[in-house]
Amino acid sequence: MLALYLAMIDSPSDREKFSAIYREYRELMFRAAMAVLRNEALAEEAVQEGFLKIAKNISRFSEPICSKSASFIVIIVRNTAIDILRKENLGASLPYDEDIAFPDNLKMPDIGEVLYGGGETVFETISSMDKIYSDALKLKYVYGFKNSEIAELLGISEKNAQMRVYRAKLILKKKLEEAGYEIK
Repeated sequence: MLALYLAMIDSPSDREKFSAIYREYRELMFRAAMAVLRNEALAEEAVQEGFLKIAKNISRFSEPICSKSASFIVIIVRNTAIDILRKENLGASLPYDEDIAFPDNLKMPDIGEVLYGGGETVFETISSMDKIYSDALKLKYVYGFKNSEIAELLGISEKNAQMRVYRAKLILKKKLEEAGYEIK
């Protein structure tokens, strides 16, 4: 299976990165998918789809074996597993927030600097948030993805990705203010 993924990647250095990721994180990805799906065949499908997404975004990995890469990989496979679960359950209720329109005239809180300068407290706060929001926030500010790219990775619409990032920022702002931070 590795050869199939490597055939999708042009650069030899990117192929090396992908190979390292494949060897290092395959079991982690399977465990993350099993936690959501509780079915080996479906978990394996989620892992395969996750690797396809990783292959498409391999240039985003500066260092293949690090905690940042591991976190990114878990976000990808967990959300892929959720998509598979939705399909298998034919729309069973999982977190879905596309039904609320994004208010065009509402200014989003600017907390990008806090994410980079806030240290462990900020990352602990983000990690304590609902996964649909923490994943969107991490993809946006830690990994630098655009809303359209987040939407593609998470298998949601661009408007939904935008709304998740917006809500995540509001939740983070509120939690940080409760912890004594001043957010403008």
